[in-house]
Amino acid sequence: MAFGFHVMPYPKHYIGYRIGNQFGASCLVKIVLTGQQVHGSTPWMGIDPMPAAGAILTGVGQLYRQVSAFDPVTVTIGHIEDVGRFNVIGQTVTLWGTIRCAVESDMSEMRTRIGGLAEHTAQAYNCTAETEFLQDVPAVHNSAEWIQAALPTFRRVAGVDRVVASLPTLGYDDVSEFINKYGGLYVTLGVQDSQLDPSTGLPVPIPGGRGIHVNHNPHFYADDNTLVTGVRLHCHVAYDHLTGILLPS
Repeated sequence: MAFGFHVMPYPKHYIGYRIGNQFGASCLVKIVLTGQQVHGSTPWMGIDPMPAAGAILTGVGQLYRQVSAFDPVTVTIGHIEDVGRFNVIGQTVTLWGTIRCAVESDMSEMRTRIGGLAEHTAQAYNCTAETEFLQDVPAVHNSAEWIQAALPTFRRVAGVDRVVASLPTLGYDDVSEFINKYGGLYVTLGVQDSQLDPSTGLPVPIPGGRGIHVNHNPHFYADDNTLVTGVRLHCHVAYDHLTGILLPS
């Protein structure tokens, strides 16, 4: 089996699990817009790809209105490369981002829509667009059989009250490649000064704590004491599986 967990800003030592898709499907998207390089003093003698890039960034926000609101998707353009200078309109602008889908079957439609958005927006600005989709990562899916087999182990490690059903996330993790091939499961481990809101089940800060800071934020932290729980979790899951205790029925 394959097993792992992802730290999250849930209460310290809490193990979160979900039957079904724990993490979404994802792929990397690369859009290269090509214009015609020219000096900034004579923009009419070239083709500036930067306005086309800006229009695509704006257009991405409209893609959410074209897919079901009940099946979440996100498109993030997080990095832009321009070969120009402060006084030169560059030949190309490259956009890098990710597509994330809660339902894996939505990925094909999102690719089509993003490719069409890039192509037609570029045409409107007299540029060309080349779109590539790279690094496909399947959704992280936890089967009911594996979760039920692992719950006694989780509760022994963290305590019954600290093992909770968690909400899905559009984060992604290529551990899905291993789980799909070998079976297994992927869960979350709480590492921050938080408590669960009884009305929503979501983490909220505890008074006097360090607050809640999400992953990939410069203020993110993990309480050192939770490392012990993480090590115990890995060891107990491995031991129970290898001795035949943790097996799907």
